[in-house]
Amino acid sequence: MALNYCPKCGSKLDENKDRCSNCGYNLTKRPNIQKTSFKSQDSAIEYADFLQRAFAWLIDIIIVITISSPLSIFLNFGSLLLLTNAYNFVVGFLYFWLLETFNSGQTLGKVLIKIRTVNEENFEIADPSMYALNNLTKATGFLVLDVIFGILFLKNDQGWQSLRVTQHLAHVVVIRA
Repeated sequence: MALNYCPKCGSKLDENKDRCSNCGYNLTKRPNIQKTSFKSQDSAIEYADFLQRAFAWLIDIIIVITISSPLSIFLNFGSLLLLTNAYNFVVGFLYFWLLETFNSGQTLGKVLIKIRTVNEENFEIADPSMYALNNLTKATGFLVLDVIFGILFLKNDQGWQSLRVTQHLAHVVVIRA
């Protein structure tokens, strides 16, 4: 099966082209997808939209807060807000990173929404280091800046497939499972 959609921007590809006509991505450095572990040969890769990703994150962050808040109250008796934020970051980072690394790119929220994070080059499970970089801001207030800067500066380069700077740096995309 030939590559039907650009792995960078998701645009439909013209046959026998070396570059994507939408974003200019070099298609020759990436082999054709014969079959991925997530899709059958007859289906094309579909990127997850913003709302799917936002709902999955919301489910996940509720789980993180449910875990980290009692931990914070127990360990510092609720007296130091700074430590509470540190617990949220540590628990959140570990939650997102470990689940995506050991659960085929899916957190619990992504399982429920039926999406997954994969390597943008081959749409396979990404390396643990890629998931680590991707999840640096997910459990912090910096996520808002990550998304804003991603939308402002990456639109022309990535289409809407990479909404966050850390996602772009990690070379991962979110697709429908």
